[in-house]
Amino acid sequence: MKGNNILKVSILSLSFLTMLRLTISPALAAIGEAVNRDATQMQIMVVVASAVAIPFGFVSGLLAGKIKTKTILYIGLILYLIGGMAPMLVPNFTFMIVCRALLGAGTGLFLPYCAGLIADFYKGDEFKTMIGWQSAAVAIGNIVTSALAGILASINWRLSFLIYAFAAVTFILVAAFLPEPPKAEKRKEEGAKFNGRMSFICIAILIYAVIYFGFFGFISYVVAELGGNAAQSGLASMAMTLLSLIAGIIYAGVLHILKKATLPILLLINVLGFFILSQATGFGIVVVGSCFVGLGFGLLLPYGMMRVIEAAPKSAGSFASGMYMTFVNVGTAVAPAILALIGAMFGRKDDGQFVWFVSSILLVAGTVIAIILALTSKSTSASAQE
Repeated sequence: MKGNNILKVSILSLSFLTMLRLTISPALAAIGEAVNRDATQMQIMVVVASAVAIPFGFVSGLLAGKIKTKTILYIGLILYLIGGMAPMLVPNFTFMIVCRALLGAGTGLFLPYCAGLIADFYKGDEFKTMIGWQSAAVAIGNIVTSALAGILASINWRLSFLIYAFAAVTFILVAAFLPEPPKAEKRKEEGAKFNGRMSFICIAILIYAVIYFGFFGFISYVVAELGGNAAQSGLASMAMTLLSLIAGIIYAGVLHILKKATLPILLLINVLGFFILSQATGFGIVVVGSCFVGLGFGLLLPYGMMRVIEAAPKSAGSFASGMYMTFVNVGTAVAPAILALIGAMFGRKDDGQFVWFVSSILLVAGTVIAIILALTSKSTSASAQE
């Protein structure tokens, strides 16, 4: 499939949609005013979509060996379109919650294929490049739709739901330019298996997802404590997202240069990011730490995705990537409770910088484990895809 750019765009367009359930956030205040709900109640719109995506991610992974890939994608995208855009027609909170559940279900169904299709169509260096671009597509979706949702909501709250119309473009691309993956028949024969190595990677990424969520959970509070404002916390978040976008673009080159040292160094970048944030005394230092966190996240997430696909049976790439992203979603879902517990255990409730310091220590432990694995490993990162 080398050189087929429209196929690449079709596959990456799925990744563009994955986090749009969160990027409606800038419009929540305007929507809440229209349906007479406060900020806390409006957060349910985000939580419901994310929560429903988790079980449907499992369902999609299990269906991967039984139903045609494009059929699952069609169903997922139709649910996504209906759930995403229908709330603009009816200013009723209960109706909106039901629609958000549909949006989450649709997201969960196509989520495994964001990387699974890459494994089906690409190998070697092109596979690594596409995995990096997949991460970049997620970041681009975050940046574009967050800004767009806010702008549209400032005109009329109903228009903010138009960000989900991007799914119609993806539907057309999938229908017109995405062939049924060549491994579909073999996948039916072998089925999906969840082995020990896949389990280890998924548990590791769940822990990392909890740590990563801590950035978003505390950034506005820490910036405020340091004398900043909401605009500055938004700028720090934008710096993080921008660096994660750049990381996805350069991912394949980084992998080629670092080889077996890749994982320890990626974890070390994350260590630096969270440690700098934990020690920040001013906004400038917060931005520096945010950049390191974004760079580390943008490189580590696709690295884990690549590894879990390598660890899976050859016919179960979509199942493996689906489990991986489901564990990421589970991690972000349980993160608020876990981070609050960590703070409470040490008598540092709502102390974001303390939580970031603990996160950096946990990442140091992960770095040590990664170094041991790198020294004892007999294969390079390219072994399963070349």
